[in-house]
Amino acid sequence: MKKIIASISVIVLLIAFPITSFANDNRDVIATENGYIEYYEDGSYAIVDIIDSVVVARATGVTKDKRYTYYNDKNEAEWTVIITGTFNYDGKTASCTKAVASYKIYNDSWKVTASNASKSGAKAIGDFTVKKYFLGIPTKTVNKTVTLTCSKDGVFS
Repeated sequence: MKKIIASISVIVLLIAFPITSFANDNRDVIATENGYIEYYEDGSYAIVDIIDSVVVARATGVTKDKRYTYYNDKNEAEWTVIITGTFNYDGKTASCTKAVASYKIYNDSWKVTASNASKSGAKAIGDFTVKKYFLGIPTKTVNKTVTLTCSKDGVFS
């Protein structure tokens, strides 16, 4: 009986007080060879890296992906959001000619509710909203902007 009451209490609390996570949460950021790792206070973390894209640019340009992969506190991948950008650079200037936003979900309790790609100068920008659901009710929201930038010399960040 105590387990049933405790379970019902937890469900009521989750419904009444959903957890929201925003990009400005307190977190530690540690650089890696191809990007960085963000550690959050709740034990979750994200690995952010830049890789060559599987998308082939038609004429000229370099296409790269910047991935943001979110892991829970048990080191299990939950989801990945990706901004793919195609860039031209010549040592004097750089420009983004195409931007595409995509994602992968590894845990069915998460859903991407908004995904948008844009480009500005030498940047490909992906804006994402990812929500975790319990019994059809959102319990956690992550709003994430992933920006892939190309320098005039073809250095990506």
